[in-house]
Amino acid sequence: MKFELIKSKDSLEVYDDIPCLPMELTDSIGERFVGEESDSWILLDGFVNRIDNVCPNVLDYGDVDYFDRRKCEIIKIWLEMNDFTNSESRLVYLLEILYDYVSKAVELDTGVIIEL
Repeated sequence: MKFELIKSKDSLEVYDDIPCLPMELTDSIGERFVGEESDSWILLDGFVNRIDNVCPNVLDYGDVDYFDRRKCEIIKIWLEMNDFTNSESRLVYLLEILYDYVSKAVELDTGVIIEL
């Protein structure tokens, strides 16, 4: 599982509608968080399935989706409005990273890629 923050859309290749960050990532282009395989299931249950009604996505185990600025705004607000204090600590940790990424994407007018 991974999160990728797009910092600059300039000169990025696009596959379908998903920007592709290079493997050798520079700070000016983006940021990447690579989690553990088990994180995919944690995110699927604790985040993806819960947010789908307000921010439709195609994510399932093994899938990837791009969340543009508008969707990042929705995710950010949703994360702020939901209480995760009684959730599994790993989910809270992952959602903190995601919150940081979607907040930056809103500021930069870019987006975030989530791969489960």
